[in-house]
Amino acid sequence: MPETLSIATEPRAQVLNAQSARTGPAELDISLSPAEIDRIRKEADHCVAADVVSDPEEFAARALRATSSLPVELMDGLRRFRRYGSPIGGLLVRGCPIFDIPETPANPAAAEGTRLTAAGVFGIITAMVGDQFGFKPELGGNLIQDILPVPGFEYTQQSISSAMELYTHVEYAFTEDRADYVALLCLRADHDRTASTTLSPVERVLPLLSPGTTEVLRQPRFKTTVDGSFLRGLGTTDPIFVGPIEVLSGPLERPRVRADFAETTGMDEEAQAALDELRRCADEAAIHLVLEPGDLLFVDNHRSFHGRTPFVARWDGTDRWLLRTSLTRDLSASEARRPNDGRIIDTDYTKAANVLRV
Repeated sequence: MPETLSIATEPRAQVLNAQSARTGPAELDISLSPAEIDRIRKEADHCVAADVVSDPEEFAARALRATSSLPVELMDGLRRFRRYGSPIGGLLVRGCPIFDIPETPANPAAAEGTRLTAAGVFGIITAMVGDQFGFKPELGGNLIQDILPVPGFEYTQQSISSAMELYTHVEYAFTEDRADYVALLCLRADHDRTASTTLSPVERVLPLLSPGTTEVLRQPRFKTTVDGSFLRGLGTTDPIFVGPIEVLSGPLERPRVRADFAETTGMDEEAQAALDELRRCADEAAIHLVLEPGDLLFVDNHRSFHGRTPFVARWDGTDRWLLRTSLTRDLSASEARRPNDGRIIDTDYTKAANVLRV
């Protein structure tokens, strides 16, 4: 079973040596017998029957119990990734059974993907890596979300865009409750196979940065805005600025990252220059992955940026369609913001303590 992923482009500076690279897998291939496929289908259908929208807790419970239906090799690989990370800042699982896929829906708010057997498979596999959770302002807090192009949003910096590059970012950079991992399951690729998901792991970006830039990025001299999808859910179009924040934190040799290059800005000229250099280096270090149906990509949301290249949407029922979920290693950390100890964070970001009044 392969544990490395071919990298399309190499950064000009030397990547961290092998001894400092992460020891988790970068890629896993699922090979299932007919009996195993049948068992997973039954378990996945059982999960979907719980209805992840109306009863997310029961869905998650069924998914966790059903992890025993997964091949041992896959379970071991997922555990290693959770424990050690990977040199690409994510894990690509190929060959996930997705079964019957209807036409790509027109509206992600309809949550059509949550009713598919594939959503059950998605829930089972991701349960090995973390607890699923959602945010109330974003699509009502659905644990599993449809990611697909929507007319009128082609040139926006949102997951429902298409014609414009989705800038490199950390998911939910504006909140301390951001996901530890973001998982994406491809149900259908774009027509021309031009849309690639990018990963820019911190191990590849860090050697490209000048020492002075790294120092500035570790200082609380940046602000970021609440995502547009959250603003719609909050019933406002006015930007909400959060800060000051550090873009890099934690260990010097493998820091955590926190920035969305569509939303994050420096609070002074030197800070903005450092952020601009980080963006250039993240783009240079990016690994491009063209997801095919059955590919499930885990993104380490603290150790890697991710993005997406443009593609042409046709809105003819055959457009690119992914399922997305957010995962946390410690659900209890957000308990105060999850009513009734559920899985949905419900907070008013206009009143958060770190909102900047501008």
